[in-house]
Amino acid sequence: MELSPREALITLNLIPGLGSVRIQSLLEFFGSAELALAAPAQILEQVPRIGARLARAIAGWRDCTNVHAELACAAEHGVRIVTILDADYPAALRRMGDPPIALYMRGEYLQTDADRSVAIVGTRAATPYGMTLARRFGRELADAGCTIISGLARGIDTAGHWGALDAGGRTLAVMGCGLATIFPQENEELAERICHGHGALVSEFPMTMRPGRTTFPQRNRIVAAWSKAVLVAEAPARSGALHTAGIAADYYGCSVFAIPGQADRPASAGCHALIRDGAILCTCPQELLLDMQWRNGPRQLELFETESDAEPTISRHPVDCADKVAILAAIAAGHDTLDALCCALGQNAMQLTPQLMRLQIERALLPLPGGRYSCC
Repeated sequence: MELSPREALITLNLIPGLGSVRIQSLLEFFGSAELALAAPAQILEQVPRIGARLARAIAGWRDCTNVHAELACAAEHGVRIVTILDADYPAALRRMGDPPIALYMRGEYLQTDADRSVAIVGTRAATPYGMTLARRFGRELADAGCTIISGLARGIDTAGHWGALDAGGRTLAVMGCGLATIFPQENEELAERICHGHGALVSEFPMTMRPGRTTFPQRNRIVAAWSKAVLVAEAPARSGALHTAGIAADYYGCSVFAIPGQADRPASAGCHALIRDGAILCTCPQELLLDMQWRNGPRQLELFETESDAEPTISRHPVDCADKVAILAAIAAGHDTLDALCCALGQNAMQLTPQLMRLQIERALLPLPGGRYSCC
């Protein structure tokens, strides 16, 4: 049975225990997936990271894989397989030291998804506090043009994805299992919504592979590599979200943000540890947008529009210099809440709110917890 280069790569990806690092070793040694599959076990044993057991499995690939059945299963579930040889392979993942050899995709990802990508991650056993904030961040960041990336797991992942959908934005779900089934099952509706015009389900695992102890850490490295920023919404001291944040910071230079919680809540212990170790404390989506220098404002807030068909933007309407001086002087004098500013400046909230938001975008103001403001 003769295989095309793509089919040979997919076949290597189907061999149990091989993985992307070992497949890369095979490609470097032989120069192509086809030659690796044609090699005898004695030669395969000479490849770094390939022992006798794996060499026998690779040499006997016809007995343990069926690439044509895999392609048929993918087609049946509406899944497209993109290999590292293909031009439309995500550019953001090519920078990985161990990029997925084959990427299964249901829905549509865009190369531009990586331009403003934020991973929202956290515990599966999320509290109502964590769920509420993760959904709010997902909604407002997606509304500001960010693509939300997470893993479709219970808890924080689920809330982040739903938040992106609330805004009609884009979200990518990187799965820790094959795409023939949705895990967890209760997220089937969420998965369908994502696939229909709002992003994609993505996996490096064969179609029918079940989730296991090692599949989720493998998934985490893809989430980290695909993201420009990682937001840990709620996480205990031992959490896969901390693993994702660590990979993102150490290997890809991503900015890591963490939402604080109550000091004595175990559910927030991981976030507090990240903040102690240098992660950026984040209390609202605007702080993340400002820190990342993603300056455009939320599309759903039409506070800055003068015409109904105008394209959403903040920068074309700067705050008048005299108004800016008055606002900053009032805040410096202690009138640091919206209500206090309205009284001090003789303006109502409808007039003042757009100016405050523009000043945040200009980095003249910093929002603080409790609805307060501080001059930068």
